[in-house]
Amino acid sequence: MFSGTVRVRVCEATGLRPTDFQKRHTVTFGKPDDQPIDPYVSIDADEHHLDRSTTKPKTFDPVWNETFIHEVHNVTSLGITVFHDAAIPPDDFVANCTIPFEDLMHRDKEATDFWVDLEPQGKLHLKIDLKWNSQAGSVETSRGGAAPAAGGGGAARGREFKEGAGFARRRGAMRRRVHQVNGHKFMATFLRQPTFCSHCREFIWGLGKQGYQCQVCTCVVHKRCHSSVVTKCPGMKEEQQGGAGVAGGQRFNVNVPHRFTVHSYKRFTFCDHCGSLLYGLIKQGLQCEVCSMNVHKRCQKNVANNCGINTKMMAEILNEMGISPDKNPRPRPSKYLNTALLEGAAELVSSADSDCKEHGDKHDDKGTLPPTHYC
Repeated sequence: MFSGTVRVRVCEATGLRPTDFQKRHTVTFGKPDDQPIDPYVSIDADEHHLDRSTTKPKTFDPVWNETFIHEVHNVTSLGITVFHDAAIPPDDFVANCTIPFEDLMHRDKEATDFWVDLEPQGKLHLKIDLKWNSQAGSVETSRGGAAPAAGGGGAARGREFKEGAGFARRRGAMRRRVHQVNGHKFMATFLRQPTFCSHCREFIWGLGKQGYQCQVCTCVVHKRCHSSVVTKCPGMKEEQQGGAGVAGGQRFNVNVPHRFTVHSYKRFTFCDHCGSLLYGLIKQGLQCEVCSMNVHKRCQKNVANNCGINTKMMAEILNEMGISPDKNPRPRPSKYLNTALLEGAAELVSSADSDCKEHGDKHDDKGTLPPTHYC
């Protein structure tokens, strides 16, 4: 955890593109990716809103050069989210990233200027300076990390990060929260038409913000189902693990592609991905030849490769085994540690493998030589 003053300078961004959620109902001339956006940056600390930048109109490569200074207490991560300033709220999600303070504290002192990769697309140029709170540090050191006594003075008691009261400070703080599960960027969404959940296939009831919708692949689920989604988002960036295996991560991989063909429906049918109605008289959508999954033509590229798999039953079985995508996210290598450490770890793994092969060659046919403990 970090307690002190954080100084964030948002310099510029590059490679921003509108998401499929933003382009789903937009009619433009030319390619949909050429549709300009009005981006701004929102800064959060442990899902508590701190500040936001100004809006740069009609650009994919905005330049801000704005500085934000805030005092935080007992926070673990810094969230950076880029939104499109829509004419009619709510604002559309563009990209985001989460930076752990642990990575910022273990970096080089001179490495205050860096680029971070945004998901699903884009890069952001930041300058982050941290200044520890000497009072909080002395309290933690003297007490060895234990909680302060209840009868102590107000100055010596450890403080917690709390938002300021008032409608102006609270406005837009938690309503734009991004729930990340298996690469999906779920946000509470108001559904303007009857919609079915893509996970449990049941109807989504309610009047306001009935369900959660991924801002990248546009799949819609119940609030109770979003933490049980086992399929990966197609817009998720594949991270390089540096050759090392994951001990506590996911040990399964769902990769069975669908076989979609154009289909004409004789009755009202809803999309099994985004949950909305398939409009038209003939050839309204696509249907899988194997599992009979029905989707829009625009949703085909965002459908996960889970043909013939009951994702709800699979999530229940994994939950009984104690495996949950929400509780066990896939770890990622730090972007702020020296690359030499990662290269050294890769060399260590390769040398261990070579030693295993050498010892394996020394075994005789009778098996009299015991294998080494690391092979």
